[in-house]
Amino acid sequence: METLPPGKLRFIPLGGVGEIGKNLYVYHVLDQLLIVDCGLKFPDEKMFGVDLVLPDVRWLVENKAAIQAIVITHGHEDHIGALSFVLPQLGNSVPVYGPALALGLAKNRLGEKRLLDKVKLIEYGPDDVLQLGHFVVEPVRVAHSIPDSFGLAIRTHAGIVLHTGDFKLDQTPVDGLLFDIPKLSRIAEEGVLAIVSDTTNVERSGYVPSERIVGQAFDRVISEAPGRVIIASFASQIHRMQMAVDSSKKYGRKVAALGRSMAQNMDMAAALGYLSVPEGIRMRADDISNCKPNQITILTTGSQGEPLAGLSRMAAGDHRQVTIQKGDTIVLSSSPIPGNESAVWRVVNKLFALGANVIYDALMPVHVSGHGYSEELKLVLNITNPQYVIPVHGERRMLALYARHARDMGWLPEDVFVLELGDVLELDTSKGEIVDRIPSGAVLIDGDTGQEIHELVLRDRQFLANDGFLNVVVVLDSESGELIGGPEFLSRGCFYMDSADELLAEAATVVEKLLEDEDNEEESPREPEALQGDIRMALKKFIEKRTGRRPVILTSVMRV
Repeated sequence: METLPPGKLRFIPLGGVGEIGKNLYVYHVLDQLLIVDCGLKFPDEKMFGVDLVLPDVRWLVENKAAIQAIVITHGHEDHIGALSFVLPQLGNSVPVYGPALALGLAKNRLGEKRLLDKVKLIEYGPDDVLQLGHFVVEPVRVAHSIPDSFGLAIRTHAGIVLHTGDFKLDQTPVDGLLFDIPKLSRIAEEGVLAIVSDTTNVERSGYVPSERIVGQAFDRVISEAPGRVIIASFASQIHRMQMAVDSSKKYGRKVAALGRSMAQNMDMAAALGYLSVPEGIRMRADDISNCKPNQITILTTGSQGEPLAGLSRMAAGDHRQVTIQKGDTIVLSSSPIPGNESAVWRVVNKLFALGANVIYDALMPVHVSGHGYSEELKLVLNITNPQYVIPVHGERRMLALYARHARDMGWLPEDVFVLELGDVLELDTSKGEIVDRIPSGAVLIDGDTGQEIHELVLRDRQFLANDGFLNVVVVLDSESGELIGGPEFLSRGCFYMDSADELLAEAATVVEKLLEDEDNEEESPREPEALQGDIRMALKKFIEKRTGRRPVILTSVMRV
């Protein structure tokens, strides 16, 4: 890593651009690096067997000695979820700064990986100033869908960068803590070199509704429901927990939290003072069956259709503590993350089929986004009035639309940067330009083992899902190399064996001719591995030509 001259700053997104999730951003001044956020995202439906998607941090590992700190903006999984995977690669020596709630949530994950005693977690508050090497970081409180959310004013030799984090301009937040516009304005008066801004809801005009309308919806649902109320949301949605607790108390219900993460986070938030649970309201999950249906509210995970989460297990009929029945009211207090839509609606359809009444955002305001709409994004852009504009936290269309807004508001095209993962954007007060690219992308993780899934394995899984597989076995004489058995075929997901006699006969001829030709050309029998490769390639060309399919082909050559 080169040392930059004074007055130069580089910004490198390793996640969070062109996608929703796995936010990880790197700032580089002189010979030092600062990381903002360290998140994950969840797989789409084409990522068979993948549980988590993490940022590729190879470049950071190579330059770990230069990293001053990781600063977390808030406690959502797409901003903290990769810490337990990334920190060990950095030697666990990089300090992590974050708000109290974000660190509390992170501790649960780090504890599961037995890393708590190996990492350094340092809490910051709204009035703190963090001196991190050449970086001076000032938190700016913002409103979001989780308490303790912050933007960051990052002061460097090159100037101030305002990293917004996730935000909205909620004028009546559940916790009463407003976006600190006065502090943002004071910082803006000093001059802002660049804004790195959330763009998630740039497509939606106007202003996002207040989080409080969700509490009003919960009141209505809980007061009118004839039986159990089951509320599905992210385990980190502490505001939603509070509203569910408040409404349940008002209408004489007890509250049970299902699932380890939901129960852990509820306990942690209560212990830290972010959640108020009156005496006698909380009940154990194992006691749900002993409670009358109209006297219980259940909090669970699974609002994104995750196969192993609570709501999905209920829909599948294999949840240990809850069996869905007529009279249950189920609330999805979230919106599907892009890529999760079909999984969510599959779960919803199953729940309806079981007789439940399912309520989601299209039917009632049981969810409000934590991300500001276009007018809020424009307002923060106007307040900060930066020299350069860098949209992040959005898919490509969101970044492009935010850039269009900036240009419409007077920023020059050459001062607005829509980046790709791994782009190295260099800024100073005279110009900004992309000067390099570093290794970047995604690391796919099997959640059960914690091991990386190689992209070639994923590709094979995609081929299997799309075109199936074909297995061929041949038996050769060990001395002469002549074919004495087979070829025998077994197919799954490629074509139906009972109606493919003609195709398989032609495939057998292809294999026989290949073996005959090789036998004539070779003085001694070839190794089985070499023959297997030749057979696989010959069958691949034949089947693709005849059927248009490209199955995974497995070959076995035995000599007897």
